Amino acid sequence: MSFSSPEAFFLLLVLALFIGIAARNYKKKKALLGDFLSTTAYKKLGVRSGGEIDFFKTSLAVLAMIFFILALAGPEWGEKFEPLEVKGIEMVFLLDTSNSMNAEDLKPNRLEVAKQLIISVVDNLQTDYVGLINFAGAAYIQCPLTIDYDALKLMTEASLISPREEQGTDFSEAFLLALKTYEKSKSDQRLLIMITDGEDQEKRWEGFIPALKKQKIIVFAVGIGITSGAPIPLRDKDGNLTGWKKDKKGNIVKTRLDENSLIQVASQTGGQYFRLTDAAAVDSFVSNLKSFERQVLKQKIKLKKIKRFYIPLIIGIILLLLELTLTERKLSWKEK
Repeated sequence: MSFSSPEAFFLLLVLALFIGIAARNYKKKKALLGDFLSTTAYKKLGVRSGGEIDFFKTSLAVLAMIFFILALAGPEWGEKFEPLEVKGIEMVFLLDTSNSMNAEDLKPNRLEVAKQLIISVVDNLQTDYVGLINFAGAAYIQCPLTIDYDALKLMTEASLISPREEQGTDFSEAFLLALKTYEKSKSDQRLLIMITDGEDQEKRWEGFIPALKKQKIIVFAVGIGITSGAPIPLRDKDGNLTGWKKDKKGNIVKTRLDENSLIQVASQTGGQYFRLTDAAAVDSFVSNLKSFERQVLKQKIKLKKIKRFYIPLIIGIILLLLELTLTERKLSWKEK
């Protein structure tokens, strides 16, 4: 036997207090009767004495409470097979790791804000499969589709700006890898959550829209940064600021949020575009994903223990009804 809510047994402490109060009242009642009746008169009372009735009524009440507490503890024994439907969606995050994500127009920088968004979304999921693809000029799988949310959050935290040889921003590389990731998927609910500042330098993404629509993949695009632009800081290995990224003419390069391509990608695949500017925007985005309709991903059989709380509950009710039916007889003298 096991219990689903064993903490209910702490109520036995309250029951012990009740028993103590009942015993004190019994002694007090007996003392009061002794003040008014002599020992001889007390022995001439009715066939059942008040003390006997008190004892039985209190015992029944205590037993009823014990069984009620046992019912609250949720006793379980025996097992049965129960069908279980796992509802959810398959969701792959596309995280921009190009140099422009180092811009600090969002604090502490765009990349860290993007990573916190992914973690916030994952913390609000229950049965969805999630994966992570990092991309810049090239794309790679940072975390394959999984339901191990702690693993995905760990890999998200470990995401860094792509190395110099992989720099640039190419949406098509991310879409190509995402399509390969979903090739063996049997789910009808597939999402891509692309988090980027939108500065696609290759402009090849439009060619992947038909393939995304064919596989019924919906893209939610999240814009990171401000449209007025921000410089890209250069730091040494210790994280100290050494300067700002400049063009060939020596001018400081400003990276701007390019929303046009993100809006088009989202609208053409049936998704939505969000601009991430503050914590309120994060909450709004998370709420929107939580309300997204989930479908059955798979069905399985679960072995479940049988709840038996009703047995002690019924016994407790019977004992309580018996306690209520017992009444104290009025004091009467025996007939000689």
